Amino acid sequence: MNVLKVSLLFSLLGSFLCNAGAQAPSCLLDSSAFDTVIDGKPVALHTITNGRIYAQVTNYCGYIVGLFTPDRDGHYENVVGHNGSIDQYRTFSRNPTGPALGRYANRIGNARFTLDGVEYNVTRNDRQNMLHGGNQGFDHTVWDVVSVTDRAVVYRCVLADGLDGFPGNLTTYLTFSVTDDDGLSIDFKATTDKPTVCNLSHHAYFNLNGFVEGGDILGHILRIDADTMTETDASLIPTGKILPVEGTLCDFRKEVRIGDRQAAMPAVRPAPGAPAPQIPEGMVRSFDQNFCLNHTGSGRVEPVAMLYSPQSGRVMEVLNDHPGLQMYTGNRRAIALESQMFPDSPNRPEFPSTTLRPGETYSHTVIYRFSVR
Repeated sequence: MNVLKVSLLFSLLGSFLCNAGAQAPSCLLDSSAFDTVIDGKPVALHTITNGRIYAQVTNYCGYIVGLFTPDRDGHYENVVGHNGSIDQYRTFSRNPTGPALGRYANRIGNARFTLDGVEYNVTRNDRQNMLHGGNQGFDHTVWDVVSVTDRAVVYRCVLADGLDGFPGNLTTYLTFSVTDDDGLSIDFKATTDKPTVCNLSHHAYFNLNGFVEGGDILGHILRIDADTMTETDASLIPTGKILPVEGTLCDFRKEVRIGDRQAAMPAVRPAPGAPAPQIPEGMVRSFDQNFCLNHTGSGRVEPVAMLYSPQSGRVMEVLNDHPGLQMYTGNRRAIALESQMFPDSPNRPEFPSTTLRPGETYSHTVIYRFSVR
């Protein structure tokens, strides 16, 4: 039996044991399914825990592969979108999985920007735009493993000067750690040897009921502490305007059931030539929106959003120290709440700056903290 089949069998067995109320270690993914060498570097799956929540991360692209938290009855599930083996991560997968993102998370319009009077043309990988750092960013990188303890793992990578068109050798340390109050902390620290732009994030997908067949997040309750959002054009590039969320479908300042705003569209695409299903009035097909968060002070790690599943009782608070939060719901199976700077900031001087210069350190922390109701 090959590694992929063993991994899938283990994942199914682990899911059954979780549902049966076993302790979290019985649910963990098989680390041997991630032991390999890619581009001459060893890849591994690392498990960190505080004894109540368990996170499994890999130095391949910085994926969070497992995040096991108890529901209101004490049963554990993996609440992050994932694959069961490294082979699945390296090939196409319909699973909602999200890696670390850099050196520029989200989009840069027309894949170009000017810095200190010099125009830089970066990789076009989202029609005419650049998305998530191009074709060779964090999500195509085997990170070096710096240290591993029971509660934290530290990875390091260097994106070379000129890679995907960006200036400067960008050295980044990525730390995953489990906090005393049941949070998974993701911390980035980056430096450069030339002026560059830097916006680092993580694209984990969450479903607080676990990833069961046919499950979705439409019954989840969401709150985002943001009075405004960035207006975008048809290709999701900001126009420069900051709009109020009041009176729009993006007003999540009070708890809102996602399914009251996002339509339950058919999971199967219509046959060629068949009419596309209509989106009900007053709803959206999906969300892909950057919110301008209501921070009380620059650089503070504060609660900015909350996700709750009435079905499982799990609550996930989002805490961060950055001005933006990208909400992405895709095909409704899961939701991403990406802490970030604003999209296209290098071309928008009115937005918070993403310029990073030699001698400076870019710092970004986001925490996903769990509890139950």
